[in-house]
Amino acid sequence: MDRPKDKPKPADIVFAVVRIAAAVVCGILLNTFLFTISLGQANPGSVTGSIFCIAAILLVIAYPFLKKKKPLLIAARAIGACMAAFVLYCGVIILLIVSEMAHGEERAIAASGGASIPQTVIVLGCKTTDGVPSQMLRLRLDKAVEYLNDHPNAVCIVTGGQGGDEIEPEAVSMRRCLIEDGISDDRIYVEDKAKNTAENIKFSSEIVKSAGLSKNVVIVSECYHLYRGVRQARLSGFDASGVYPDPSTVMITMPSYWLREIYAITRDLIFG
Repeated sequence: MDRPKDKPKPADIVFAVVRIAAAVVCGILLNTFLFTISLGQANPGSVTGSIFCIAAILLVIAYPFLKKKKPLLIAARAIGACMAAFVLYCGVIILLIVSEMAHGEERAIAASGGASIPQTVIVLGCKTTDGVPSQMLRLRLDKAVEYLNDHPNAVCIVTGGQGGDEIEPEAVSMRRCLIEDGISDDRIYVEDKAKNTAENIKFSSEIVKSAGLSKNVVIVSECYHLYRGVRQARLSGFDASGVYPDPSTVMITMPSYWLREIYAITRDLIFG
């Protein structure tokens, strides 16, 4: 007579459910990473995110076979633990970003003293094509226009240099768009040399000093980029806060950019 098979332990059932749930989440995220790559945006976030998700899905599929041999089981658990630690670390950084998102605009408006206190709005650059802002940059500019219209004592610095595939510096394109949207030219200062966030803030700070602008600074960028932009501004001696546009129209590409931003924040925290 055959012996009845051992019933699975509750812990095994929970572990199986967690593995399956993780695989489903990774499958959804993988779709967003691959979609971002298909748009020609193969950034560190989309590439490493794709690799991570594929590895996690394969690990879940292969686990029932790996656990039959102790060395393979140990290796699988070690890899899984490293993946879990990475996810936990990303969660901590995401909390920092979300905290700035949650309170940034509130701080900016409070610092304006009911729109009576002069502020310097710094709009961080993003890719342009033939002088036309990308969708993300257009959203930043729309948010800047909204804030500048609501705060008539504020001036604006548009910052961004010229990429290898751009016909002019991003800041030049940004200035033109702001003027077309009704912002007076005498409220706009152009910084057209910066190649990254640190240079955006560094070169903008030089304009603030030379033009005698307010150090009460409002950073305008994407939600995921706000924490780093505001942090860089504070390190440069500004009383900084930040505002961001509604990301709903570019939501499917957000996981790639959030992950890339986590790497950038980590680099800044390590190297200053």
